[in-house]
Amino acid sequence: MRLQSAMLIFMIPLALAAAATAAPALIEVKSTLTGVVESQPMVSAGDVVEEGQPLVYVRTALTGSVDVAARSPRAGVVRDVLVVSGQRIERGDLVARIEPR
Repeated sequence: MRLQSAMLIFMIPLALAAAATAAPALIEVKSTLTGVVESQPMVSAGDVVEEGQPLVYVRTALTGSVDVAARSPRAGVVRDVLVVSGQRIERGDLVARIEPR
């Protein structure tokens, strides 16, 4: 019985470590511009994206034009969109998380 308990104590951390290394790390995508987030087009959680695809658009204060604030660095699935329409964001703000494929 003691041997089984000791093996369980040893095996559980190994199983957890294996599961953690098997899951792909999420890629954090940051804004390259400062401005106000536009509602369209903007990706949603669960969307499949390709490398280089625009994720979030902003209206910039200096020009008043709409530009791409963040592009997907890799193909994958959008897991989180961390901004909402009308929100002011700064360059370097975290806007989305992508699970690479």
